[in-house]
Amino acid sequence: MKLEFPVFAFARRRDIEIETGMLLAGNLVVDIPKGTKPKRKQQRMIAEIMQRLTAEIRAGQMPDDALVYGWHGERRPDNAADDAAINRWAETQTIVAVRVDPRNRGQMRIDSDMAFKLGLVKKQ
Repeated sequence: MKLEFPVFAFARRRDIEIETGMLLAGNLVVDIPKGTKPKRKQQRMIAEIMQRLTAEIRAGQMPDDALVYGWHGERRPDNAADDAAINRWAETQTIVAVRVDPRNRGQMRIDSDMAFKLGLVKKQ
């Protein structure tokens, strides 16, 4: 039986939200192989996921330690991959650093996690 993997997985980073005053921060893994340029349809999918996550946070429906999955058909299939398989899958997919600023003035603020990923600082 072939295991089903999610369309996306989002891990909330409450520590980054507190550090920077962001409305929402985390890592979004989308079902697009790493190194692949997203097509328009995939870009729209990412935008829709971001809108959904932002709506959930604004409505107070997302716990501080949230790990959110989006499955094909909107429900977890019976043959869903286990956590270990999903973690291996995530390593080969596109990861988007999510930062939603409640003020959204078009300025990007760099937090400690982003600075590390950009190679500006070393992890201590």
